[in-house]
Amino acid sequence: MADQLQEMLNKIYEEGVNKAKAEAAVILEAAQQEAEQKKTLATQEAEKIIKDAKQKAAELDKNLNSDLKMAAQQAMSALKNKIINTLMVETMNKQTSEAMQDGAFLQKLILEVLGKWSPQSSLVLTVPESKKAELDTFFNTSVKSAFAGSLKIDYSPIMKNGLAIAPADGTYKLSFTDEDFANFFKSYLRPKAAQILFGE
Repeated sequence: MADQLQEMLNKIYEEGVNKAKAEAAVILEAAQQEAEQKKTLATQEAEKIIKDAKQKAAELDKNLNSDLKMAAQQAMSALKNKIINTLMVETMNKQTSEAMQDGAFLQKLILEVLGKWSPQSSLVLTVPESKKAELDTFFNTSVKSAFAGSLKIDYSPIMKNGLAIAPADGTYKLSFTDEDFANFFKSYLRPKAAQILFGE
């Protein structure tokens, strides 16, 4: 009887061990499957992160290149304008300043400007005070015979070169200084200068 009991105990023990092994195998299998799923999900997430990072890096690179190209074009354009302005200022300012300092040219300009007005006009002519001695005789001889209207001469201590003319009522004023002529000619010469210097 003791043998039968021992045999029964052994059988129960073996069944328990086998059942425990089977349950352990199921648990282990489920754990391995879950681990594989988590590993797959982690791999997919990592690949997505890497793909997104590469895409953002490519977009950033493209935007940066575009910004750099635009900045380079703007810098080049600014440099070209600076070169043209420098050359034009040097050339035009010197030429117009020399012309306006020439007494004969200024007298001719005064006669030309007055000749465009009606002889009965009442005008105010402003010239540099530094030209007073040079122009007094000219005004008393040539201007009086060329212009029959009323003409007031103002000598300006501020004006350096050229002249300004206005109706006596002061409704407007026309200025013919070296700066006025230089600015006028620059607007016409700028495209030609760009073409000569840069082939544009």
